[in-house]
Amino acid sequence: MARVFKTVTFLVLVFAAVVVFAEDYDVGDDMEWMRPSDPQFYVTWATGKTFRVGDELEFDFAAGRHDVAVVTKDAFENCEKEKPISLMTTPPVKIMLNTTGPQYFICTIGDHCRFGQKLSINVVGTGATPGAGGGAAPGAGGGATPAPGSTPGATTPTTPSGTTTPTGTTTTPAGNGASSLGGATFLVAFVSAVVALF
Repeated sequence: MARVFKTVTFLVLVFAAVVVFAEDYDVGDDMEWMRPSDPQFYVTWATGKTFRVGDELEFDFAAGRHDVAVVTKDAFENCEKEKPISLMTTPPVKIMLNTTGPQYFICTIGDHCRFGQKLSINVVGTGATPGAGGGAAPGAGGGATPAPGSTPGATTPTTPSGTTTPTGTTTTPAGNGASSLGGATFLVAFVSAVVALF
């Protein structure tokens, strides 16, 4: 019985250690998710931040005036909004970062993307140190033009493989599935030592 208690205690503490390292980001901070006056606003916002697996992005916006589409790099660069990986229209949109690598988000309303309402980030494993590739994804600059004849995308969330969109407000973008608990290694070792003392 004592061994079961130790195991359960250990697992709870490991889960707590991982949660401690996760951060919640309000995209755009006080400006929130809207068409910016500076096309580089979201590039600047992401610069200097380290996005890790387990962190959460929250896009807050006026319903019906903006949306959040998860898109490919090509769609991001060209503001192509016809076939997003996922589209969420009900604010706030909360996206759990569950994979490493670049991830791309745009607004599909009107010409908002072309004028800078787009965000690219690079997600690193939980054990990565600041400055190890987090922040804005490579090539995240603005200036892309939309595809000719583009129209706003569909208003219902799509659910590709690996993406969950309950009620259109939360999603976990599909990706390579890479994850790491490296950032919690020391804490896990410490907790293991404490549990062993029981």
